[in-house]
Amino acid sequence: MGIINEIRQRQFSKNVSILASGTIVVQIISFLLSPVLSRLYTPEDYGLFAVFTSIISVLTVVCCLRYELAIVIPKTDEEAVSILKLCIFIISLLSLIVFILILFFKGFIAVILGNTKIENWLLLVAPVLFLTGSVQALTYWFNRKKEYKIISGSRIYQSSVNSSSSLLLGLLKLNSFGLIVSSAVSQLLPAIFLYKKSGVKVFNFKNLIPQLPGLKETSHKYREFPYFNLPGAFFDTLSVNSVIFILSNLFSETVTGSYSFAIRILSVPGIVLGASVGQVFYQKISEAYYSNEKITDLIFKSWKVLFLMSIIPSMIIFFFGEDIFRIVFGVKWTEAGTIAKYLSLLTLFTFVSSPTSSAMIILKKQKEAMVLNIFAFIYRPLSLVAGYYLGNFLYGIILYIFFEIIQILTYNFIMIRAAKKADMEFSLNKDHRDLN
Repeated sequence: MGIINEIRQRQFSKNVSILASGTIVVQIISFLLSPVLSRLYTPEDYGLFAVFTSIISVLTVVCCLRYELAIVIPKTDEEAVSILKLCIFIISLLSLIVFILILFFKGFIAVILGNTKIENWLLLVAPVLFLTGSVQALTYWFNRKKEYKIISGSRIYQSSVNSSSSLLLGLLKLNSFGLIVSSAVSQLLPAIFLYKKSGVKVFNFKNLIPQLPGLKETSHKYREFPYFNLPGAFFDTLSVNSVIFILSNLFSETVTGSYSFAIRILSVPGIVLGASVGQVFYQKISEAYYSNEKITDLIFKSWKVLFLMSIIPSMIIFFFGEDIFRIVFGVKWTEAGTIAKYLSLLTLFTFVSSPTSSAMIILKKQKEAMVLNIFAFIYRPLSLVAGYYLGNFLYGIILYIFFEIIQILTYNFIMIRAAKKADMEFSLNKDHRDLN
């Protein structure tokens, strides 16, 4: 059994490395091109693009009703294909509904978003949603098949297409149009790539009617995903993206673009290193917990390593963020540097905490995590609204950062208390076995 577990652990590490390598390459491509793109596009362009991508992010969570998570569960590929077809059917139906609603109410939606310039670009939401949802569902199919190289390759492909098209359209002075169209094209080609690689005829709409009873049966069998997983995921995503919506509505495209650009740059280290560390941590803490080993020390050691990795870069951004952004990305991004200065504190806490957040699942503290997410859904928009009434968007962002840090500290306090309780139970059980 020891040899088998060692082989499994090595395979797990290999799979993590393959997926992480794709993520790292994607972020490096995006990061290296940022100083060029920042001179081709303005904060206003990025502001409009941020609103568009936030709409896609929120809708993508619901586009499969979370059935995509079930693709990896069935024992047979036949049943998994049925779930995949169900996902594509739901995506198609939702995209059609979204297109019709936007066609008739695009002006009203643009007013609600506080950005009338986005009105005509809203027509691209439905096709981009369809492509993004399809890529998401197909990615879970390849995850099931353990085709991690294909997943990693598709991400690199997507990033390369997005970066190159953004560069080309930026040189042609197409403004926010270039960013939005590049985003759409970068979803189209990976969707085609993954579909051809899958070998599954999931887009066969000619025989749709005969398939409906089977799709209905599949949807009923896995109904816990839309019933229990969807609400939390939707409100969490809406909560995160509400920052962009509020900034766009109450302030300006420039503020929205500067904020989104600062977040994009500061999140690169977390995406590159945090995701990989998080996967390894989850594997280690799962093994320790189910082997009745102490886990508190593992959490603290992880925090210590991540803190030492991030403290110096965070302090450099905090003290010199404005100068760095002005020199590296151009004078028009000085305001983004000011925002990055304050966000660097939040990035520090997020970088240290996020990779270890999976411990809450192992410790069965999802309920407490949900309560904190509900709290976040309230304070995120209210912080920015407060900034609006105080007459300065930076006050709102600082309030938002303050509450985010409080939430992270509370989250980690609950985690450590639960971990210490679990360690105590493990010790008592061990002493009891020793006495026997």
